[in-house]
Amino acid sequence: MFVFWRTNSFIGLLIVYMMLASQAIAEARVDVYEYAKIAAQGADSNFKRTNDTARAYQDGKAVVYEYILAIRRNVTESELKTWRIATRSEVVPQACAVIKKTPVFNQGFHFRYRYLNREGKVLDDFLVNKPACEGL
Repeated sequence: MFVFWRTNSFIGLLIVYMMLASQAIAEARVDVYEYAKIAAQGADSNFKRTNDTARAYQDGKAVVYEYILAIRRNVTESELKTWRIATRSEVVPQACAVIKKTPVFNQGFHFRYRYLNREGKVLDDFLVNKPACEGL
């Protein structure tokens, strides 16, 4: 494949950080913004230790995962379309399995995935939220 990334290790880290965020916040009425903040900080802290091409940050009720990908300069739009479909089909079901277990899922908590090339051009940008997880 023309893109270098490790989705499986990402999903494993995502599960760990979501579990830690769940434990770090009281089970009572959880503030979705605080939950997103803690989850983003945990994920970003790990990215800083292990991966200089990824970061995580809070944006309202979302945890945004942003990845910088090294791809060929001559990648066609058709190849990118195939990659987008494959990436989403792998990420969305696994992320939904994690996010549905959070105490703030029904309060609008969601993930946003942004993939950029080295020049900063957005290759893909999608949400994993309640509508995306329906039927999975």
